[in-house]
Amino acid sequence: MILYFLRHGRAEHTEGKEDAARRLTDEGEAQLRAAAALWRRLKVRPQLVLSSPLVRAIQTAGLACDGLGSKKGPVADERLGPGADWDDLASAVAEHPTAKRVLFVGHQPDFGSMVELLAGVHAVRMRPGSMACIEFSGSPTPGQGELAWLLDPDLYTA
Repeated sequence: MILYFLRHGRAEHTEGKEDAARRLTDEGEAQLRAAAALWRRLKVRPQLVLSSPLVRAIQTAGLACDGLGSKKGPVADERLGPGADWDDLASAVAEHPTAKRVLFVGHQPDFGSMVELLAGVHAVRMRPGSMACIEFSGSPTPGQGELAWLLDPDLYTA
């Protein structure tokens, strides 16, 4: 099984705006559009895209689906909202038992902590727009994944 973790793109920080309603900035959108070419070269082909329901995450998931040529759009799931942990994501993916390649779109510090837990690594930094790939020989189990790669968003733009 392959799990991808995509932190939402760069989002606006507007005074007094509700956190859940924050949108991607123009720069954040452009960076994610540019990322798609690299993602395709790395053969990122999720069968399922699960996203936090927050606006910036849904936008990021939609851009990822478009850029990867996915026929299905993202599925918003409350369990991926800020504060999510591995148990939340595991229960969300369990509802899709045939999916063997899953892209999660969500937030930091949650995703950095999950990459650390699943791959048994320490101090993972996931800036806005970062993507990590963890491969498992069987079902995803903490400490049993192999961190195949971690992309910093600086790779997407010149």
